[in-house]
Amino acid sequence: MTKLSSKTITVEIVDGQIRLRHSSNHNKILSVADLVRPDTQPIVKWAGGKQWLACAAPLLAPLGWSQRYFEPFLGGGAFFFSLEPGRATLSDYNQELIATYRAVRDNPLAIIRLLRTYTYDEQFYYAMRARRPRKGATSAARFLYLNRTCWNGLYRTNAQGRFNTPFGKFSNPTICDADRILAASKLLKRVSLRTGDFEQVTVPACPGDFVYFDPPYITGHTNNGFLKYNAQLFSWDDQQRLSKCVGHLVNRGVHVLISNADHPSVLSLFRGMFFYRVSRLSLIGGDTSCRKLISEALLASYPLLGKKSEVL
Repeated sequence: MTKLSSKTITVEIVDGQIRLRHSSNHNKILSVADLVRPDTQPIVKWAGGKQWLACAAPLLAPLGWSQRYFEPFLGGGAFFFSLEPGRATLSDYNQELIATYRAVRDNPLAIIRLLRTYTYDEQFYYAMRARRPRKGATSAARFLYLNRTCWNGLYRTNAQGRFNTPFGKFSNPTICDADRILAASKLLKRVSLRTGDFEQVTVPACPGDFVYFDPPYITGHTNNGFLKYNAQLFSWDDQQRLSKCVGHLVNRGVHVLISNADHPSVLSLFRGMFFYRVSRLSLIGGDTSCRKLISEALLASYPLLGKKSEVL
């Protein structure tokens, strides 16, 4: 965790509100706003997903922003679904994930029909996991089924690139949420869906556009362990490339917001950005009875909620 200066603002999302406080006077609230549950919810569970932050997305966007939206690390897309931009380019390096979103956008009813025939059964799960469907709707239905019924909703592949997460033990998982799929399909019709690296995807961003980066990062390791463990998710070279990419975007007049690890080495890469520390409660090992307070970083090229924090 990075040592706070007196100018650093902490962000809290608690009790249905977002609150901003100065680190030097934590009892004084600088800004407070009520949060509203987004009308459209993510259709996939995703490691590192931002559902806990998504309800604040409309408030964290640049003031007066009305241009295109880019999200290069889409994952579950919670930020996008909450923001509901009129135009967007969404991307991820995971080809199967993006193919699923395309199928949900283009053929949601076929996916719903298939999911309604699928059962929550261990034998059926492993049979479905072994399949390699070619049709878009069938492949998307398989992806969504496995995501809802696998262990912890974890997308994991073996050396051959084949999904290998084991069966998950749930009391009564929702396999087909038709309303959620249809709502997502409606929003996705406004967007361009791409597969690729974050640098390539953001090249078309123009002045006034808004880019939200949410690269993979860990939150539970000490300073000494961060670089070692996070390299398995997003290498140091990747962080450096992201830093350069952000610099180019900001110089072009693009609004940029980044979720990242609250770690000195990471923060040192993003000079000139406003630094906000986000504190939240997180589950420990998936145990709902055991929570701990963790911190993450929000780095912005503009003041969040109009409040200027420490500039790195």
